[in-house]
Amino acid sequence: MAEPHPSILEPVCLSGNAEENGPTENNTTENEAFKPSLSDNSPLETQGVTCAHYVARKKRRCKLQSLKHSTYCAEHVIHHVTDKTRHVTDKTSHVNQPENEHVPCPLDPAHFIQRSKLAKHLKVCNANKFVYTDQLYYKENVNVPEKSADSLSRQPLSALPLQDLIDTCTVLARYGADSKVCGVKRGGEISEEDLAFYRPLSRTQGEQLGSTAHKHAVQQVALVKAFQAFHKQHTGEDSMSGNCFVELGAGKGNLSQWFDFSEKGSFYVLVDRQMCRRKADVYFKKEETNYVRLKMDIKDVDIWGISQVSGCRNVCVTCKHLCGGATDLALVAASRIVHHKPTSVLIALCCHHLCSWDTFTGKSYFLENFQLTKFYTLCSMAAWATCFKMETIETANQEYLDKQIELFLDNPCQFVENDHLVLNKTLQWYLGRCAKTVLNDSRAVYMRDMGFHVEFVTYVEVEISPENTALLCFKDRTY
Repeated sequence: MAEPHPSILEPVCLSGNAEENGPTENNTTENEAFKPSLSDNSPLETQGVTCAHYVARKKRRCKLQSLKHSTYCAEHVIHHVTDKTRHVTDKTSHVNQPENEHVPCPLDPAHFIQRSKLAKHLKVCNANKFVYTDQLYYKENVNVPEKSADSLSRQPLSALPLQDLIDTCTVLARYGADSKVCGVKRGGEISEEDLAFYRPLSRTQGEQLGSTAHKHAVQQVALVKAFQAFHKQHTGEDSMSGNCFVELGAGKGNLSQWFDFSEKGSFYVLVDRQMCRRKADVYFKKEETNYVRLKMDIKDVDIWGISQVSGCRNVCVTCKHLCGGATDLALVAASRIVHHKPTSVLIALCCHHLCSWDTFTGKSYFLENFQLTKFYTLCSMAAWATCFKMETIETANQEYLDKQIELFLDNPCQFVENDHLVLNKTLQWYLGRCAKTVLNDSRAVYMRDMGFHVEFVTYVEVEISPENTALLCFKDRTY
C-alpha cells in the first residue's frame, strides 16, 4: 500500500526576529521580577541553586548553577552588582575582591572572565583568531578557491515557482543517486571482532547496535578500515605507520585517535577553529604520540608549512562529517600538498545544504549539468536525505522506489496539490540523495582534474548514518 503523501519538507533555520533576539525595553523589568529579595538575614546561598538572571531572548531563566554566595552564575553576576547586593557579597564571599572581579574579555566583550584568570583565558578563547599569524603554516585564505564572478543568493524552496521546482526534481530523478564519474564501493562488514579490537576506545561493552555510542563506533571502524584498504591499494604498503595524518575540522580528535590505536608511529595534526573538548589530546599524551593541535580556520592552513610534515612518508588528510563549504576548503588544502608528498584523502561527506558557491570546488562539472541558479536549490533539496527517521523510509524496497520514480517522471503533475508539490517520504528522500550525488560528483571531478585517483565508498548502512558516503583520493608526488 502506498504511504500517505506528507507535505513537502525543506530545511528550516529557526531564528527569532530582531525584536526577540535584541534588547527589549522590558529586560530590566523582567529581571527585576525574577530577582529574589535580598536582606542581611537572608543568606544568598539559600535562595536557589540556579542562576536568577532572566534571559529575555530565550524567555526563561538562565540554567547555569549560581555562585555559592550569589543568586547569579559567574556569567551574569557582573550584570547585577548593585549597592544592596555588593553589601551582602562583601560580607559573605570573595566575588568582589579585585583579583576575582569578573571583567569583559578583551577579545569578545560578550562574555566575562575573572581578572586573575584573564591571561590564561586569552590563550584558549574562541574569539582569538590570530594566534598563529606569525607562523609559516598560516597563509590567509590560502585554501579558498578562486572567487567566481557570478553572485548567488539563497532563497527557501517555498519561494520558488512551482514549475521550477518540478523541473529541478525531474532532472535530479533522471540523474539518479549513483555516481556518474567514479566507482562506488561498499564498505566491508563490521564484525564483533573488529569492534572488540577498538573496545578500549568505543566503550560499547554490553550496548546494542541502536545506541548512539555504538553507532559512532561502527562509523569510526568502517572509516579506518576503508582508508587502510584504499591506501594499500594505491601505495602497496601494508601499514600506514610513519605517515602524517592531518585531521581538518578535528573537534575532539576522535578519528585521529582511532587511527593511532590501529597504526602506531605516525604524526598527527589536529586543526579546528573552535576550542573543543580535547579528549584525543589526553589519549595522545598518555600514549606519547607525536601530535600538534592548531586552533585556526581551515582556509588559512598551509599544511606543508608545518615543520614536522616534511619528515613523514605520506600525508593523509582525514575529515569526518566536515560540513558544507569546509569540505571544499579541505580538498583545496589536500591538492596543494602533492607537490611535496604523496597524498591520500578521506572525507566523510555531510551537510550539503551548507555548501557555498563561493567556496565550491566543483563549479565546472556542476555547470555542465545544471544551471547556475539551481545550485542553492540542490543544496536545500540535499537536506531531504537526512530530515526523516530512516525507519519511515522504504529504502530496502527497490521495486516500490522504482515505481515512485517512474510515476513522477511520467506525470509530475499528479504530485501537485493546491499549487504545491507534495511528495511521499521515500521519493523525497531519494531526490535528496540525488542532489547529494550531484554535489559529490562535482567535487570528485575537481579532484580528478587535479590528478587524483578518486572513488566513493558507502562505509555504513543508512540505518547507522544517513550521511554514509566517504570520498577517497590518492595522488603520488608531483615532480
